[in-house]
Amino acid sequence: MTTNTDVKIAPPEPDLLPEDLIRRARELRPYLLEEQAATEERGTYSQETHELFREAGFYRTFLPRRFGGYEFGLPTFVRTIMEIARGCPSSAWCLALASGHALQLGSWFSESAQIEALSPNGDFGAPLRGIPHGTAERVDDGWRIEGTWDYCSGSSYASHAMLMVRMVDGSDGLPQIKLALVPRADWTSLGDWRGRAFGMGGSGSDSIRVDGAVIPDHFVVDAQIAFTSEVETLGYQLHGNPLYTAKAFVVWPLEITAVLVGTARAALDEHERLLRTKMAFATPLPGSPPGPPAPLHTDQDQQRWFGLASGRVAAAESLLVALSEQVMRDCQEVTDGVKKYTFAEGIEFGLARQQALNLGWEAVDLLYQASSTSEGGRKGSRMNRYYRDYSITRTNLLVNEDKMAAMYSQQYFAANP
Repeated sequence: MTTNTDVKIAPPEPDLLPEDLIRRARELRPYLLEEQAATEERGTYSQETHELFREAGFYRTFLPRRFGGYEFGLPTFVRTIMEIARGCPSSAWCLALASGHALQLGSWFSESAQIEALSPNGDFGAPLRGIPHGTAERVDDGWRIEGTWDYCSGSSYASHAMLMVRMVDGSDGLPQIKLALVPRADWTSLGDWRGRAFGMGGSGSDSIRVDGAVIPDHFVVDAQIAFTSEVETLGYQLHGNPLYTAKAFVVWPLEITAVLVGTARAALDEHERLLRTKMAFATPLPGSPPGPPAPLHTDQDQQRWFGLASGRVAAAESLLVALSEQVMRDCQEVTDGVKKYTFAEGIEFGLARQQALNLGWEAVDLLYQASSTSEGGRKGSRMNRYYRDYSITRTNLLVNEDKMAAMYSQQYFAANP
């Protein structure tokens, strides 16, 4: 197959600024709040919401400008996702894990693969399943892909799927792992996420099945590319933007953390609403008549809890944005030859990022307890949903602090005997 390397796709809004993207996400909050329950019931956000996200430009955040994207950096991405999560955590999860992997497309895949995947209009979204549940077999026309991959978050309106696959190649006969880019026409969503999960019920995390689809050679890359410390990625050579050297083991957990920190802010918003709309009844001393009801936000205990949660949420937001800015500085410095990527440094970064997630959880847990059984304990309430959404996400291996801490210590003491 011959690919026209002169292909260029103009972005829909060439003068769009990062602040425009973040503002649009903020302006969608009232709509997303109203859609929360329906999104959870449906298992994903609606076609209408998808169109709003597409028109706003969210799916193009990381796409190369040559192919209709904006090449905005990680700070823009995490701030946008936090704003979406403030309206609906499930929608933010689904959006982040579809749009975020445009960064890997622009970084790892060849020019011909990017042209083919993004032509004619530059629309792109893809879940990325990092566990090789399927196989890739060499055939005359490329690779035959077979298997079923679960937890494909962001698959609802995706144009492609990025799937880790096992193959047998080389004289040693050992299984090797590849990453396959599979077009939407070649896979089937099993639609099995709805009603399945304790939290993030609207995240579109369906399983997908590929039944022997054949994809071209340039749609398959070595999975080791996700962990290499090499700077000169195909994407950097092609687009000249240090963004496309960002390491996956740093970026992927940032996607999740942005959703969760936004969820913590949503819980704080909801608790403030409760404090302003509910009344408190003072508990009288034995033998004394009850006092008159007063606005709940005048209760000293509630004031203390709200203040403690506010500080934690603000700290989590500041830390997450600062870390995303650090990633961009690192990308620039490694391309300038000032420093090198190291896996040990990536683990240390992960431990720092984890503190943003921990602060957000402390806030959500505190607010959940302060919200009372009538709110936090009531199925269908927003506070109940935020607590469940945050809880289930803490089980994700990408944000497992204990494993990261052990890996960091092993690396540290090996380097400093």
